[in-house]
Amino acid sequence: MDLTFDQGDPQNPRGHALLYFRVDTEPDKVYATYVVTLPVKSDLTKYVPPFLASHLGNMPLTDLSAFAMPPVPEVVDSVAELERLSRVRGDDLVYGGSMFSFDLARMMETATEAVQVYSSLCSDALAMTGTQVEGAAEALGEELGQTLSSPAPEPVPEPEPEPDDSYNVNEVLYSFMSEPDKLSELSRLLGRLRFAVDGEDKAAADEVGEEINTLARHLPEEFKVGDLLDAARDNSDKSSQLAKLYIDRCFRLSAGDGEAAKELENQIHFLHTQD
Repeated sequence: MDLTFDQGDPQNPRGHALLYFRVDTEPDKVYATYVVTLPVKSDLTKYVPPFLASHLGNMPLTDLSAFAMPPVPEVVDSVAELERLSRVRGDDLVYGGSMFSFDLARMMETATEAVQVYSSLCSDALAMTGTQVEGAAEALGEELGQTLSSPAPEPVPEPEPEPDDSYNVNEVLYSFMSEPDKLSELSRLLGRLRFAVDGEDKAAADEVGEEINTLARHLPEEFKVGDLLDAARDNSDKSSQLAKLYIDRCFRLSAGDGEAAKELENQIHFLHTQD
């Protein structure tokens, strides 16, 4: 497969790209996905609960270095919109050619092949950069010797990079989970959090709290996972009761049992009003 870079340099890809395809029988439609190559290979088997593994299909769990999300390209507004997004975000914009839109399996296969080609371009660029650096060592040494003979300029402090959790493994995992699976994972995390809080292990409690915050972004706001987390962080008897009511309410809402969820909401409100 040949990839065409509408924006970006195939000799020096950025490592993240908007990838799009056209369909010969649907000239007015554009299908796109987002490709990410990871600078560090990941072994997802360390993080994937057994109940989730069956949902991930053919994803290379033991050696995840590049992937497309969504795995099957989706219809987007236009190529012009992709061009705007790639400029704003600093992504490569890559055309993968034509594909069939009526066969999801073939669409996924085509996207996977494009991911592999793009990942290879990234690997080749990194290898080439390393070779160029080694070949320039002698010239750099001469320049460095000349530089050392003159006063060194005052160093300019570089701004600290903002933390970027866009490639957080948990974000990928939670996006594959069904709502019942997410709630099961939430229950498991709450058990770990309560254990850490009872043992006064602040570092462990903070770590689990971050995982719960990540999971909360993949659940409806009405579940009030933030309030649940606040209650679970407190080791008082009242907070323990609140945490149990909140998690029960989440399951009731997910099951569509509005009356039971409302009753639990009343109990939560009553507990909050107690001294």
